[in-house]
Amino acid sequence: MGRLKLFGEPEGGGTNDHSSLSNLGYADSGHTGFVPSQGEALIEILRLTQNIIRDSGGNNRITLSPTSPHVALAGDLRVTQHAAFADATPQADSLVSVIGTLSTHPARGVYNLVYGNRAAGPQFTYGLSGAAIGQGTPSASYVYGLYFYAQHNTPSPCSQLGGILIQQQSGASGTGVLSAVRGLYVAAAFWGGSKPTSVFGIDIENQGGSGAGTAYGLRILDQTAATVRLLELGPTTPYLRLVGGADPPADKSNLYLKFGSTLYRVVKTGSSVTLEAA
Repeated sequence: MGRLKLFGEPEGGGTNDHSSLSNLGYADSGHTGFVPSQGEALIEILRLTQNIIRDSGGNNRITLSPTSPHVALAGDLRVTQHAAFADATPQADSLVSVIGTLSTHPARGVYNLVYGNRAAGPQFTYGLSGAAIGQGTPSASYVYGLYFYAQHNTPSPCSQLGGILIQQQSGASGTGVLSAVRGLYVAAAFWGGSKPTSVFGIDIENQGGSGAGTAYGLRILDQTAATVRLLELGPTTPYLRLVGGADPPADKSNLYLKFGSTLYRVVKTGSSVTLEAA
């Protein structure tokens, strides 16, 4: 019985040297490549009849298309190194890099839309969630959970420029009771190790540098509601309260101060300023 010849094994006097083989182009005599005797596949052009790559269980995992989306992935995706999108290249100091120019309005670097759709029980939904943890033994370090800057870099006018824009909404189907709504919420700090010398819930540096015209450290416009508190500092009976929603009556102010356990309104009597129990 003759010896079974392996696919890719050369005929007598032949060779396995890839560089010396000819007539292996895709258009040459129907060849699309060959498998050398070591079992290592060499494919010049890979064409999928259905533009689909399936896993061993027959599940569609990668779908290719000439129209957008050109590459569609199904299932969980794990990237063990650095990822780059659009015009970016992988960077050693960034797990994900996104750099690109968009000729659209609006133009977004990253867009997140998450629906919390739990059937029962409490539901916490975060559009963007993460943490920054400083490790190692650096001589000096900065650790910020979120860092953004906005830069004006065009000769055209820019009506607004800011680091963060926050807006709360309720959709047409959101008919459930809304309790507290916060544009910015600074939760209580937790210190399991070293304790900081000073803690600032909000710290605003000088905003009037570099030739700014008018600088506001904190600006709060008047509010329209049944009860308006423009500013309230302290416990349930605050140390200081500034109300809004309308101008105060004559000889009275919208400012309240606490003395002892009682809140007093600042009023004007003649040319003097006095206090009136709230």
